[in-house]
Amino acid sequence: MNQYLKICSGLISLNRTILFSFQRFQHISSAKGVALFEDVYNPPNEIADPERCLIIAHGLFGFRTNWRSLAKAFSERAKIKVVTVDMRNHGDSPYTDSMNYCDMASDLIRTIEKHQMPKTILMGHSMGGKAAMILALEKPELLRKLIVVDIAPTISASIGEIPSYTRILLDNIHRIQSETDIVAARRAMDAILQKSSESLQKTKSLRDFLLMLIAYDEPSGRFIWRANLEVLEEHMNDIMHFPTEYDNTSTDVDTLFIAGGKSPYINDESLPKIRSLFPAYRLIRIPNAGHWVHSERPYDFLNCVLPELEIK
Repeated sequence: MNQYLKICSGLISLNRTILFSFQRFQHISSAKGVALFEDVYNPPNEIADPERCLIIAHGLFGFRTNWRSLAKAFSERAKIKVVTVDMRNHGDSPYTDSMNYCDMASDLIRTIEKHQMPKTILMGHSMGGKAAMILALEKPELLRKLIVVDIAPTISASIGEIPSYTRILLDNIHRIQSETDIVAARRAMDAILQKSSESLQKTKSLRDFLLMLIAYDEPSGRFIWRANLEVLEEHMNDIMHFPTEYDNTSTDVDTLFIAGGKSPYINDESLPKIRSLFPAYRLIRIPNAGHWVHSERPYDFLNCVLPELEIK
């Protein structure tokens, strides 16, 4: 009888494990995602490979247009279709009340399924890189390759700084409403940012990046932020971390990590986690580049990525 009970207990435990695993990896699907606004780049003369496609997901506070020059270069040089998207709550994509990595990965699935390319390469920078990693861990069959730009599946190095920026931006938008044009508005906000944070005062490139968020809304006649900052602020903890529920899983997707040589986002402490989740990973560090490695060293970045786009 004891042996029988042990067997029954073992079967129940096994069933629970199987059920847990099934539930655990049903977090993302195209049905849960939103349709992201996109730009599509094709090579000249419509000679794009009918099977290969590169999809690019930007980072926090970014836009699809940040990648325009590189997207054109990738398309022309590799002869493939390149798709850049605005992530949810950014740019022209839908504003939603939720903003976690399962949400963002679900959005990317919708984009992948929309283009229906059997050899899809997904590249994500920073926040977009984390969303791309979640997709690769849950739906590896959708990807032929993953490229992660200057981010690790860990707590982001900027957790002590970035969360404060959304509040600074929200609290000061009213102070630039009297400016006459977008150039003057950005100049006025730049002065405000320099007095609001020591890190912003020291880093002009970061201020310039944030200033690109300012847009003029013609219907209201006011300057606005091109991102849903209220929701981003509410979910900033989710954005800065990486979901711990994926700690004990891995994917065999061919994965390249590209890090800025001066950036702290992929450090020695994060490598064991990368190795565990992405055992087929490779790492390239681009010297003299920070977190925005693709804009700081575009030529070096292009030469790192181009070989990855040749999928037989």
